[in-house]
Amino acid sequence: SAPLAILRHMSGAVSSPPRAVQPEQGTSKQESPAPTARSAWWERSRNFVAGYGSGMALVIAGHPFDTVKVRLQNEGRSGRFRGPIHCLATTVRSEGLFRGLYKGVTPPLVATGIINSVLFGLQGVIVREISGQSPAEAPIGVVAGSAVLGGFIGSFIVAPVEGIKSRLQVQYTAGGTYRGPIDATKKVIARLGVRNGLYRGWAPTALCRMSNYAYFGSYEYIRRVLAERAGADGRLPLSLSVAAGGLAGFCYWSVCYPLDVIKSRIQCAPDTNPPLYSGMRAAARDIYAKDGLRGFFSGLAPCVMRAFPANAAAFVMFEFLLRALP
Repeated sequence: SAPLAILRHMSGAVSSPPRAVQPEQGTSKQESPAPTARSAWWERSRNFVAGYGSGMALVIAGHPFDTVKVRLQNEGRSGRFRGPIHCLATTVRSEGLFRGLYKGVTPPLVATGIINSVLFGLQGVIVREISGQSPAEAPIGVVAGSAVLGGFIGSFIVAPVEGIKSRLQVQYTAGGTYRGPIDATKKVIARLGVRNGLYRGWAPTALCRMSNYAYFGSYEYIRRVLAERAGADGRLPLSLSVAAGGLAGFCYWSVCYPLDVIKSRIQCAPDTNPPLYSGMRAAARDIYAKDGLRGFFSGLAPCVMRAFPANAAAFVMFEFLLRALP
């Protein structure tokens, strides 16, 4: 296809940092025998399995921060919360610690596993298809370019999940419109349909996920640099994966946060027909009219606080499962 052809051209034009980390077990062409059809299939599938575990780890570590972030994004700077600490205190006081901060956790806990399985799995498949190398060996440009394509494909799964999660996170009292993720899904489809309901906010979701070039690209780059400086041979120590994963989270949010604010504003809007926002431009105008440029960074503090632990947990779990799987 055209996207793969472009990325294959990139693989010959973009160089990697000084020294690539050695591939995971079974990926070295020099040390491993020629793979059978079954082993080749499993080699591609391991990333999908490990990606599922990484998604669950990310949600468990980061959902309380995400709840505060989404609420601040939805309310804006002139809303009911004076800042992240006030939002956190108000949520815990009025809704309880677990029920408040982990509100809406069920859909992402299940589905982020699926989402990360798709994103991490596609990442491995696309990189190998383009360069014939594992993500640990391929040029950084190929790793980053593959993430753009994988993010676009994955957005069709991500958008409905994040839309339901966001609706549940901004229900501030018990007995709201939606009793849970299944009830919310049924009511959204019945009221607005699939396209205008479940997939409302797909465009900014797709742009955010295509920004995974900063996520996977920075992770590989940082991981290789850290391994080079630490003199690590073979598999990268998990302690370095913590640093690389956490820093990759910072890199990702640094390039797409305003888009994420627009996405949250669209997905958290009341489920009316016609919709409150006709699209990204209308949402952006509303944010700017109410809060100025600062409005596009509402909720940034909890997002930054979440970025390191959540993404460190995700990549450490991913690396751990890759090593534990046969």
